[in-house]
Amino acid sequence: MTTRNLIKEIRPGKLGIIAAAFLIACLPAAPLIAQDDTGAQAATPVTAGSLGLPKETTAFTLSLTGALASWGMMLVFAAAASDEGESTIISVLGSVAMAGIMVGPSLGSFYGGCWGRGLLMTGLRVGVSVAAIVYSLENDESDNTAVGALMLGTLIGSAIYECATVKSAVRKHNAARLAKRNLKLAVAPFPVRRGAGLSVQLSF
Repeated sequence: MTTRNLIKEIRPGKLGIIAAAFLIACLPAAPLIAQDDTGAQAATPVTAGSLGLPKETTAFTLSLTGALASWGMMLVFAAAASDEGESTIISVLGSVAMAGIMVGPSLGSFYGGCWGRGLLMTGLRVGVSVAAIVYSLENDESDNTAVGALMLGTLIGSAIYECATVKSAVRKHNAARLAKRNLKLAVAPFPVRRGAGLSVQLSF
C-alpha cells in the first residue's frame, strides 16, 4: 500500500490546516520551556554541555525540527500527488515523509538518551497508523473519515506532547546520570546588591 492511500480521504488543503495548527500549538510550548532554561543557565555556571551531557535545548530543537520538517514533506507530497499523479519519486517522498512523522518527534529523546520514551512514542504512532490502515482496507467501501481523524489526532497529539516535554525528560535523565557518577547539583540562594541570585555547588 502506497503512502498516497493514507491521505486519500484528506485533501492537501486540510493537511495544510493540520500542519499550521501543529505549528501554532508547538509555538507556545517553546518560549515557556525555554524561559525555564534561560533562567537556569543565567543562574548556574555549570551546564549540561560543560559536563558532557545532552543539552535540553538541542533535544527540543531536534524534536520540533523533525516533526515540522516531516509534515512539510507530507504537504509537498500531497500537492505533488494531486497534480501529477503517483510516480516513483513522489512515492519515495511520501514514504520518507511518513517515516519522518513516525520518528521525527522522538529525535530529541534519542539524542538525550531517553530511548525508552522515544521508542514508546514512535511505537504508538506506528501502531495506530497500521491499525488505521488495516481497518480502512477491510472497510474500503465505508466512510473512514473518523478513522483517519483518529490517526491524525494521534500523530499530531503525540508529536506536540513530545516537543512540549522532551526538555524535562532530558533534564531528569541527566540528573539520573549525575547520580550514577555520585555527582549532585545543589542550588542555593545568595544575596546580591540588587535582589537575589543563585549559586550552584557540585558535590562528589
